[in-house]
Amino acid sequence: MTTLPQIFAHRGASAVAPENTLPAFAKALEMGADGIELDTQATADGQLVVLHDYNLERTTTGAGPLRTHTLDQLAGIDAGVRFDSAFSGTPIPTLDQVFDLVGDSCVVNVEIKNMDWDGGREPEPLARLIQRRGLYDQVIVSSFNPIALRRMRQLDPSIPLGLLYFDRPPHPPDGKGSLLQKVRSLPLKDLLLYFCRPWFSRGLAPESLHPYFTSIDAQLVAKARSRGQLVNAWTVNSGAEALRLANLGVNAIITDIPAAIRKELSRA
Repeated sequence: MTTLPQIFAHRGASAVAPENTLPAFAKALEMGADGIELDTQATADGQLVVLHDYNLERTTTGAGPLRTHTLDQLAGIDAGVRFDSAFSGTPIPTLDQVFDLVGDSCVVNVEIKNMDWDGGREPEPLARLIQRRGLYDQVIVSSFNPIALRRMRQLDPSIPLGLLYFDRPPHPPDGKGSLLQKVRSLPLKDLLLYFCRPWFSRGLAPESLHPYFTSIDAQLVAKARSRGQLVNAWTVNSGAEALRLANLGVNAIITDIPAAIRKELSRA
């Protein structure tokens, strides 16, 4: 390989701190990550906060859909204690707080987390935040929802975009059952993306492609290069896979373990 890919910490250093929290992003910076990847959603009162899941239960002490809560209502919810009691009291951060923390020290890959057919409520406040802070050279706005990316392009063509996708929907778990039963077990989001992404992605021309790492091969990288696009792989937690992707020439590797992946690549 001629140059090493950049290392982006997936939801921060999420193997050692609660995902999508300020401690996770601070730890990623300590580890020397070139960038952080995070998920943003709009609250009921239109504020951008950082959380992966649509519902609060898995990673926080809250309950129900995030989008039905105001920012004030989220303030009393703990986003750290489910990971480890040492992080008790860690709040759900706002997107502004993340940028206050990182300054200009790294790239920030902001994933818009919605599957709304109108692009959702995130693009407008996100475009305003990027414009207000002058983040054009520091951010990549990605999403599985090409309609949200189209809306971002309409709002400000200068904001770099990244199209997230699987090569195909994830396979259901092995086991007995009809094809219909297996299809029903797939997340609705993945089914919608699989069937609709080609139409809504047409003509989008994102600056970068964000494919699931197993779908990346030399042909994909060469095609992206011919279009002037970057290739950023997610989510890579295997040293062997990281080396394979680096040799293919991907631009960035998104990982839960940035220090370990960097160490593996530095040996090559």
